[in-house]
Amino acid sequence: MSIDVIMPQMGESVVEGTILKWLVHEGDRVEKEQPIVEISTDKIDTEVPSPVNGIIKKILYPEGQTLRVLTVIAQIEAVESKEAVRGIVGAYGRTPTLENARKVETMKAVTEAEKIEEVEKRYSPLVRRLAKEYNINLEEVKGTGEGGRVTKKDIMDYVASKPGISAPPPAEEEKKVLERETLIPVSPKRKITADRMVLSKRTAAHVTTVFEVDMTKVVRYRELNKDAMKREGIHLTYLPFITLAAARALKEHPLLNASWTDKGIVQKNYINIGIAVSLEDGLIVPVIKDADKKDLLQLSKDIQDIATRARNKKLNLEDVQGGTFTITNYGLNGSLFGTPVILLPQVAILGVGAVVKRPVVIDDAIAIRSMMYLSLSFDHRVMDGANADEFLRKIQETLERWEVSAYERKVSSTPTRYGGVW
Repeated sequence: MSIDVIMPQMGESVVEGTILKWLVHEGDRVEKEQPIVEISTDKIDTEVPSPVNGIIKKILYPEGQTLRVLTVIAQIEAVESKEAVRGIVGAYGRTPTLENARKVETMKAVTEAEKIEEVEKRYSPLVRRLAKEYNINLEEVKGTGEGGRVTKKDIMDYVASKPGISAPPPAEEEKKVLERETLIPVSPKRKITADRMVLSKRTAAHVTTVFEVDMTKVVRYRELNKDAMKREGIHLTYLPFITLAAARALKEHPLLNASWTDKGIVQKNYINIGIAVSLEDGLIVPVIKDADKKDLLQLSKDIQDIATRARNKKLNLEDVQGGTFTITNYGLNGSLFGTPVILLPQVAILGVGAVVKRPVVIDDAIAIRSMMYLSLSFDHRVMDGANADEFLRKIQETLERWEVSAYERKVSSTPTRYGGVW
């Protein structure tokens, strides 16, 4: 019995996914729940498991292909018939239904129609140019792309198999261009990030406001407590302080914890703060749920945990869903301030700059203080500058008034109170 493996729908808003890497080959034997392919969506990178014990009968799409959800991407010949009853969507924990079957049948019909259309002499401009340069009859080239489409690789493989074929030498100017420029392929995650950022700039009315924050008291508190935190396995950074301050500010200024819709502004009555994590091929934003209900210790643990799992590709779908506000810490790289792009459908994002010592004027005297810039990009459709500035001012006051009690100055183990005076 042949079982279909489909591109899963990893969240309601996810409409497509990209095949990152096939972990198996056609003809390979696989066991139930064995990962067979890595996929990437705008929400998360994950592995798709085999729904049954069986043999990989056919891999329908190559690595790098972006497809609509519910598209059949592979077929497995089930070895044990009892496993086959899990059906075409069994790999994703859902019972087969007539509706799901119809969706997949529709997708298969659309895919077949697209394949027929692609095969009918629809070659890309690049393929046509290469065929002209090498004097190749495209009818003789077997296409390995989607629907049998001929790709650049197919052309080059064909040329390599025919020793007598050679391209005309490039013109002198073309040689110079080829020597001076390098084409860098765009990874699926980078493309998704690019599309999302362009959509955000086109949709939201971006405005950025910047506040300077004196972090001296926070720095002092961190120095007093970082060793005790380290004994608990936590590397105490400035980000948990800022996250805690932002969560408290969002409670007082809920307009920034909202989203824009055609029917009106939807204010969220829960505070889930996304923390942008930089990866080799882009960004991912795991979410700290109910951040306003957590103290500094718990926030430190949660931030460290999600950042580690994000870099090790161990996040679950629920880890990246439900964010209502985002913080991006570009200060890690030494940047002082920036103008971050809003993560739709949210209406604001907080940018955190590096904490650096510099001279400032306090009571008409020059002092050395630990200073930091906070940048808030907000959607001008939802709020005005006054709302954004009041929100940032609240964060500024919280951080600048952070107090260290007499007990904590003498701390020799884990502090009993994490947080400033509110």
